[in-house]
Amino acid sequence: MVKSENIKKLLEDGLESLKKNKNEKAIEYFERVIAVEAENTMAWNNKGVALRKLGKIEDAINCYNKALSIDPDLSRALLNKARALKMQKKFDLALFTYEDILELHPEHREAIEESERVRNLLSRQVQLIQVEESVTQKESEERKLFNERKEELIEFLEESRKSISDSVEKIEEIFTSGIKEEALEHRDRILNALISFNKQLLNRIRNINDEFVTLDFEEEIRELIDTWDAFKDAKIEELKNLN
Repeated sequence: MVKSENIKKLLEDGLESLKKNKNEKAIEYFERVIAVEAENTMAWNNKGVALRKLGKIEDAINCYNKALSIDPDLSRALLNKARALKMQKKFDLALFTYEDILELHPEHREAIEESERVRNLLSRQVQLIQVEESVTQKESEERKLFNERKEELIEFLEESRKSISDSVEKIEEIFTSGIKEEALEHRDRILNALISFNKQLLNRIRNINDEFVTLDFEEEIRELIDTWDAFKDAKIEELKNLN
């Protein structure tokens, strides 16, 4: 019988695997939890996240639904389900799911912002139909633009990651050389700059979103955002460990 402390360790290992995009390994950890605690909503929800990252959207939605059957008010599972429905272009269902979140948490920032984008997508698609322009044709055109914008963002993030990694490495070198006060001053500046950069990045992604009528750019690059978040969090943790 797996003890409760081992359940906690399995969940932690699963989440760590998710951060490193070791999604199949993450699924193994979460399934081991489910085998012992069939109603563990955290395991079901995060198994869904791993499946979504592997492109298994319908399987992911089934996991979110399982978590929600255990706890209908689980906002994280509702948010993940809404995002998965958007990936399937089921915008009406996604909007209903966002509304479920906002009934529970009226100030939920992500649900507010993402539901507004879904409404805009639906409105634009109605306009396309009204002018008798094929949504399928428009999506085909936008797919080319999407690929361009995604490549630009990948290049930008690669350059940013290199610059940030170099800065963190230099600060660590200064710290280990014994000049701790100077290193900590640099660290605080980099931490503030990293937080500011992340806000600018999110704004940039949202601005790109406005270029599209049929695609949700932010949802389409969710994997890219997850990878950036894992990198950002790791670097922040690295800097904070300098004491």
